Amino acid sequence: GVREALGAALPVIAGRGVYQLSAYLDMFMASMLAVGAVAALGWAQTLYILPVSLFGMSVAAAELPELARQGSGTLDQAFRERLSSSLRQMSFLIVPTVLGYLVFGFLLVGALYRSRGGSFSVADNWLVYLVLGAYTLGLVATTWSRLMQNAFYAFRDTKTPARIAVLRVSVSALLALGLMFWFDGYSLEALGIDQGNEVLRLGALGLAIAASVGAWVELATLRLRLRRRVESFHLPLEAAFRMAGLALVSALPAVLLWSLLPSLHVALTALCVLLLYGGSYLGLAKLFHFSELESWLSRVR
Repeated sequence: GVREALGAALPVIAGRGVYQLSAYLDMFMASMLAVGAVAALGWAQTLYILPVSLFGMSVAAAELPELARQGSGTLDQAFRERLSSSLRQMSFLIVPTVLGYLVFGFLLVGALYRSRGGSFSVADNWLVYLVLGAYTLGLVATTWSRLMQNAFYAFRDTKTPARIAVLRVSVSALLALGLMFWFDGYSLEALGIDQGNEVLRLGALGLAIAASVGAWVELATLRLRLRRRVESFHLPLEAAFRMAGLALVSALPAVLLWSLLPSLHVALTALCVLLLYGGSYLGLAKLFHFSELESWLSRVR
């Protein structure tokens, strides 16, 4: 039993450790770019990792025991339904987070970093927001991949997810080497953003885009390999699109409020706008009887 546990654990540690290595590698490569790239990447990563930890890892950890129980027997409809249901629960909070970061990310970054005073300028705000937006494009893929890794663990296969994780990091690193230097040749002024006396370049944006591409490569590869074991498994794309539509409708009154609010402190503006956005999303989900909302409420209870 000890030998079996160690044999299964080592690939898991290696596979999980690859992500930590990837974040360190991004920081290392950012240090070769113009001044400000490392700081922008670090600030954006803090916000990017938050929903992965809260909504992605929490569901993945909670579902692993049940997936393992079902995966140890015959691969039947119950396993597929359990995995699909878990992905939908995860998506219920990840999808509006993606839209929220893309639409209100500038406001959120300003509330967290610029409202404290100091030297964090509006130009810094724009750069961190752009990097966060690029990371956000891979947020769904990153969280879904965490849960799909657990599906392999349920089959006592810990080596396949580790190999695919290495593939993700390799793709991201190779793509980043080209994109980061190309983007570093442009500053915020290339996007029509006034950066004042600062010269902030977009190299960190290239790194974030490469990371998102790597996340989707990992998800696609995991899905392909999982289909060999569970032929009828499909990603819940239809449910994700419904949630995206719900989030988009919920964002409209929040955008309107943002445009109508007087010149308030950025933290107060962010609080009002994001509360309206989140409240509208949950209220509409309750109105349209989204089962995923009840699942999260039962977890809270």
